[in-house]
Amino acid sequence: MTGYLRTMIAVLMFAALTVMMPGLPAAADDSWGGTWFTCEFARSQTPPDDECAMFDDEGFRFSNGRFTYVRITESDETACRGEKVGQCFRRDRPAITISTSDRGKLDLGPERIRVKYLFCTQTFYFKDTEHYREIWPDEDRCFWARKRHFYIARYDGEITERQ
Repeated sequence: MTGYLRTMIAVLMFAALTVMMPGLPAAADDSWGGTWFTCEFARSQTPPDDECAMFDDEGFRFSNGRFTYVRITESDETACRGEKVGQCFRRDRPAITISTSDRGKLDLGPERIRVKYLFCTQTFYFKDTEHYREIWPDEDRCFWARKRHFYIARYDGEITERQ
């Protein structure tokens, strides 16, 4: 499997996860509203060591039953993992500009997340911590699901959407 395909599968899995959180009724509970980004210094199964103070440049938005992939477009941050300039930004940054791309419709399920992709349905679970949400796959994994945990947090600053 190519690196690009793996990345796209991971993005789709993350998208499905973040939209289909268990026990969170969309209309009555805004706990998944807003724009969310992955924690820059998290590893596959290791939480971030900075309390998610630095975000990756890729994130997600969930509204009106749609999942939207977002990406910050104007970061000049130099403290990113691997010294990659502009591929992260500080969580407390007051404003960002993003580009968006619709990724489709997803549904919430009770007490778990189920993602159907490539003829296989994967179950995921989640828990909240003080600084981020952790999302992980069930041990019975689809062929496309890795053991990766996702560590995400909501961005609270101003957002301008680039057209």
